Order: sequence, then structure tokens, then C-alpha cells
Amino acid sequence: MFARLFTTIVLIASLLTQTLAVRPLKKPDDVQLKAVLISDIHADADFTRDRSNELRQILLAIGKSQNDADTLVMSGDLTNSGDLREYINLNTFLHVYSHIGDRVPELGNHDSWHHSDDPDFAKAERYFKAFCRWNGVKTDKVYYTKQVNGFTFIVTGVEDCDFKNPYHSDTQMDWLEKELQEAVTQGKPVFVICHKPVESLGDAAERMEQILTSAAGTAKAPIVYVSGHNHEIGENTYASPCDNLVYLNLPSVQYTDDGGLGFTAEIREHALTLTGMDFLKNEPIDGYAYSLAY
Repeated sequence: MFARLFTTIVLIASLLTQTLAVRPLKKPDDVQLKAVLISDIHADADFTRDRSNELRQILLAIGKSQNDADTLVMSGDLTNSGDLREYINLNTFLHVYSHIGDRVPELGNHDSWHHSDDPDFAKAERYFKAFCRWNGVKTDKVYYTKQVNGFTFIVTGVEDCDFKNPYHSDTQMDWLEKELQEAVTQGKPVFVICHKPVESLGDAAERMEQILTSAAGTAKAPIVYVSGHNHEIGENTYASPCDNLVYLNLPSVQYTDDGGLGFTAEIREHALTLTGMDFLKNEPIDGYAYSLAY
């Protein structure tokens, strides 16, 4: 008990000192949007565990080097099991460390009570919506659309406990199709956030591919489908199956060998750059930079 109390006091002190040490950055004037893209956070319910300590270090690194970003996109598996305590810890870490005020969270399979002995999607959904509210996102569903600096982020979400069988209703897919078709008429890049890669979407895979391909056919700027789930970075991280459609499969920000991996997206006039980043080292990852003109 005393050891836990001492750890808590030390943690609070470190939170205060590390937060005060962060200086705000200013992004270049020609950057219309900068987004930090991370996935598979898997926040733990115990904020004293090594995994939580690692997450604090990662978010602190992002907070120091990327606090000029306009938004932080979290492509699913925010938590390890959809537990309320995990959301509370993650929310605390984000507010203390990341220093990116705008956030775009998505519900992944672990957030749907994937690891629970007694799965209850109603609770999982309620906890996710609460986390959204804490981070300035008001939605009555697990899917929503958000504008950041005039750019569209369309966020999907599973609608049942996802035990390797993701469920996206016809209603959600109809909504996605309408939102995406409307967004591409603006002539700007659009981000579609979906935790699982298209081929892993089960019954919704074919419909998702059709929606994305159809919208890309009329788009004047890239549609970036941002996913996670696979944890690794490698040959499946980036693909462009047709003009104006990009699949970006993010590595886990915590569960790769070195940890701290993700991407930044920067939009300038008629150009979108996607850069793989080692946030702990504040260095780009060699071989993972993509520039898309439009």
C-alpha cells in the first residue's frame, strides 16, 4: 500500500515537472493541416505498470516534438479491453502529455470488450462515447464525421463485440458512402479512419472497397484510409490501389520492437505528405515517406 502511494506521489510530481518543460511549437505557415496518426495504444487499467510508463514516455515524446499538430488521430484499440479505468488513464495521459488539444478517437476491436470474460457491447459503447465527450467529440453513435481546419475525418466503428468478426451495419455503410461522396466534392484530401484493414472487415470488406473505389473515381484529392490492428510496420503499411486512394496501415504506437511508431500527415496547397515517425527519437523512419500531389 505504501509503495503504491509513494509511486503515485512520484508520478504526480513527474507529471507536473514534465508538463511545465514543454514549449509550444509553431508549424510552418504553408501547412494547412498537420495530423499525428497513431494506432493500437492498448491503454492499461493500472497506471503504475510498465506498459503505462512506456505509454507516458511515448505521449510525452509526441507532446514535446509534435505539439504543433492540429489533431491527434487514434485509429482504434485505444484500450486493452474497453475497461472504464483504461479510458480514464488514457484520457489523463493525453491531457497531461500529448499537448495536442484536438483528438479524433476510433473504437477498435479491443475497445468492444474483446478481452472481457463477460462481453457487454452496450457498456463498451457507453464508455467509448464518454471518452469522445472528454475529448471534445459529441456523437450518439460509434461512428461520426469531424472537420479539422476544413478537412474531413470520417470515423467508423464496430457495432458489436468484435471477436475477429467485425460488424458494421448496412446503416453505417450507407452513412459512410454518403459522407465520403459529399466530402470528395470539396476537392481536398479526406481521411477515413477504420481500425481494421479493408481485407479484415469480414462481411463489410467488399462494401468498404466498393465505397472507397467509387469515391476515388470522382475525387480530385487523395482519400486516405487509415487503419491499424496488425501492429507491425512493413510492406503492408502503404498501398495505393488506384488514383486518389491510399491505404495507410499504422503500426502499434506501443507494441512494436522499439515502440513509439506512427505517422504524421501534412497538407500544403495541392500536396499531402505522409511520414513514418519514430516519436521517441523524433526521427522519420527511413523508407516510409510518401508525397501525394493533387
